[in-house]
Amino acid sequence: MNSIYYNGKIYVERDNFVQAMLVSNGIVQKIGTLEEVIAGIDKNKSEMINLEGRTVVPGFNDSHCHILSVGQSLSCVQLLGVTSMAEIIERGREFLSKHPMSDNDVLIGRGWNQDYFTDEKRLPTRYDLDKITKDYPVIYTRACGHILVANSKALEMAGVTRDTQPLPGGVIYKDENGEPNGLFSENAQTQVQCLIPKLTPEKIAENISMAMEYAASHGITSVQTCDINKDSWKLVNDGYKLIYDNNPNAIRSYQQSIFSEPFAYTEFLNEGCATGVGDDMFKYGPLKMFVDGSLGARTAYMRKPYNDDISTRGVPTMTVEQFDEMVQIANDHDCQVAVHCIGDAAIEMVLNAYGKVIDGRNNKNRHAIIHCQITDKSLVERFMEHDVLAQIQPIFIHYDMNVVADRVGEELAKTSYAFGDMYRMGIHTSFGTDSPVEDLNPFQNIYCAVTRKRLDGAKQYLPEQAVDIYDAIDQYTIGSAYASFDEKNKGRLIPGYLADFAILDRDIFTIPSEEIKYVKTVKTVLGGKTIFER
Repeated sequence: MNSIYYNGKIYVERDNFVQAMLVSNGIVQKIGTLEEVIAGIDKNKSEMINLEGRTVVPGFNDSHCHILSVGQSLSCVQLLGVTSMAEIIERGREFLSKHPMSDNDVLIGRGWNQDYFTDEKRLPTRYDLDKITKDYPVIYTRACGHILVANSKALEMAGVTRDTQPLPGGVIYKDENGEPNGLFSENAQTQVQCLIPKLTPEKIAENISMAMEYAASHGITSVQTCDINKDSWKLVNDGYKLIYDNNPNAIRSYQQSIFSEPFAYTEFLNEGCATGVGDDMFKYGPLKMFVDGSLGARTAYMRKPYNDDISTRGVPTMTVEQFDEMVQIANDHDCQVAVHCIGDAAIEMVLNAYGKVIDGRNNKNRHAIIHCQITDKSLVERFMEHDVLAQIQPIFIHYDMNVVADRVGEELAKTSYAFGDMYRMGIHTSFGTDSPVEDLNPFQNIYCAVTRKRLDGAKQYLPEQAVDIYDAIDQYTIGSAYASFDEKNKGRLIPGYLADFAILDRDIFTIPSEEIKYVKTVKTVLGGKTIFER
């Protein structure tokens, strides 16, 4: 059946809106006035949907998130936004009182950030988490995902002692007596995460479905997600198969698959999991790698020592040789590469590797850098040299503007998070949230991109790096589609493109920029079918 959406403000491109849109077979067929759209159509065999003057935008496409982890975070101790050490303890106790644990359970929490603590501005330790329970293991991961803290029971069960050596590319932190204090960063986190019970395909499907429902409630119809890794990719594949076989409201996914070792990645490719394999609902995307950590945890890899801790330049998680080899393998198989880079040394390392496999500006495999935070002018210009994609998270400035100058110094802070320059220079940029590091909510992300302010509006960072609302919407839709090779069928509401769109509760193009963060999605449509309605 045809569906005719009319009496709306449907966004086509900058300064171009139409009133009506014809959708059939999951595709936009015609756009224009109602008269133009219904010409030659049997209205009696068409569903007429009155948009009541509402604004319609293409479905948002989060170009970098962890949708499985989003689902998991929705069912564990919620720590995002906690403001004190006392609160992370109390939330754990409260969760335990409502969810009694059995012998094999681990109390998991995610989202804490010590810079928000008002009582004690320090990293939590095992001794803080021991106040929640000493009988069961507790693992609390920082919002950034690059450092965690575990209680004494977890260390005991994982066999971690003062003599335990961290895995390469990681740190096990010690107290003044040389005993592990419960903090693990980067690759060392797996030395205690091994306690977390293995997921089943059914549980994976449950968690992802929960996250997809949440995403759809915000007008998100596609995610580029890091759920697959060398240890669990077959299980995750099975979980996704269950979702797409059984969940009619599932959204589209493009898999950023995490591997750091040549044999495992080659085996993955030999199983038919190369970039582009799949369909419009589920498709394999890039090889995803990490070469450093986060700014907040001081594990982002810097060219110079940290301004507020000269003992460290951060934590490089791969050697140059290891990384170059992985990029070469992917490129030889015509596979995309997308790399987590926050520090300037990390970005330089990745650009150097890309320069060895990209012929001039012919970046045919669309190799990308995710985050792209700490830069100077010359680093930004190097993206142009080989047409390297930038998958950015404007929402990060909400927190990072509070610490960036302390971490890297005033001079470097003035050239970092240069997202506006990147876009205006013609670098292929796309928006994501890195959720659950930040909330999936696209409107908060867009607010930060347009205003360059914290969510409370109290502080602004490099306003000259702002973009306008048209550019922000485009980077979240057609820009993200380019990152997944979908720009010819996704990200615009024009004939021949997928009928993925969000109907908003107010006109995001004309409201004051301060109100963007309050916009809500009234209805989300994927392939012409409503998957969410408020």
